[in-house]
Amino acid sequence: MSRIPTHAFGYTFTHIPEFVRDDLGSLEREGVLYADHWVEELRDFRHVRIALTNDEAKDYARRCWAYELWLRARSPKWAKDVPGIDMDVANEADLYPPNNIASIVKVRRPYHCFAAFLGSHLEKVSCTSLPDRTTIIELQGKESALFTLTRAIHSLTPTIRSFNSREKGLAKWQVDREDDVRDLLYVMLKPVLFDLIKEEAIPSVAVSHKFVDLASKVARIFIEVKWVARRHQWKAIVRQIQVDIQSYPAHKSCETIIFVVVDAARDIPDPRLIEKELSGQQVIRDRNVDVRVFIVEP
Repeated sequence: MSRIPTHAFGYTFTHIPEFVRDDLGSLEREGVLYADHWVEELRDFRHVRIALTNDEAKDYARRCWAYELWLRARSPKWAKDVPGIDMDVANEADLYPPNNIASIVKVRRPYHCFAAFLGSHLEKVSCTSLPDRTTIIELQGKESALFTLTRAIHSLTPTIRSFNSREKGLAKWQVDREDDVRDLLYVMLKPVLFDLIKEEAIPSVAVSHKFVDLASKVARIFIEVKWVARRHQWKAIVRQIQVDIQSYPAHKSCETIIFVVVDAARDIPDPRLIEKELSGQQVIRDRNVDVRVFIVEP
C-alpha cells in the first residue's frame, strides 16, 4: 500500500511499514535502533537502544530500500527478479529463512519477511541483545518523561498522516495547523505528565505577554509548537524560537523547553543541522535551561 513519502538516507520510501520508517528515522537522527528485547538476566522484556556503525546504518538503509522495491513490485516470488535490488541482498532474501529456523518451523523458501532483506549480520545486531551494542533504557522521573515525550514527537508524522487519511466513510481528524498539533500532543502526553496544561501564561517581559502551548510545572517542562506553513518562512520561525528561549525562563517552573517545529512546507533546508544549532544547555536569568528542538514533517 502506497503511503505519503518518507525521505531517509537519500531514498524516498512509500511502501515500507511504519516500524521500518521509525528505524530509519532513529538511524538517521542518532545512529541507533530502538526495540523491545528479552533480557535473559532479568527474565523480562526491556526497551533497548542498539548502536550501529555508520557503515552498518548505510547498509541497513540500502536493505530497507531493497524491501521497498520488492513491495512496490507487489511482492513477487523471487527478489532477484525485481529491478534495482542489489544482487547480494536479493540472494540473501531468496535464501531466507536460515536453516536453524526452517528446521524448527516448517517454512518454505523464499520467505520474504523484512528480516530476510537485512542479512544475517544486521538481523543479529537488531534482533539480539548483544552486550557491546545494546543499552537497556532504565529511566525514572523527569528523564523517563522526556524519553516518552521524545518518542511521542518522533511518532507525530505517522500519527498526523493517519488522522488525515482515515478509512473511507470515517470523518477526517484534520491536523493542519499549530493548534491541532498542540492538542494532539496534549492527548498523547497527558497520561505521562498528569499536570499538563495548555496555554500557560509567562510573566510579562518588556511589556510583552506570552503563553507557552503546553506546560508541566511538576516536571518543569514547557512545550512550544511551531508550524511552517509556507516557503521562505523558516528563518522567521527560528527567530521566534530564539525570542521564546529568552522569554520563557521568566516563568519559575521553566527548566526544559521543547520546541516542536512542524515543517508543513518542507521549507527547512537542513532540519538536523537546525536542530543541533538551536538545542543545548543555556544559562538564562542565572538558571540552566535545557533547550531541545525537534523538526518533523506532517
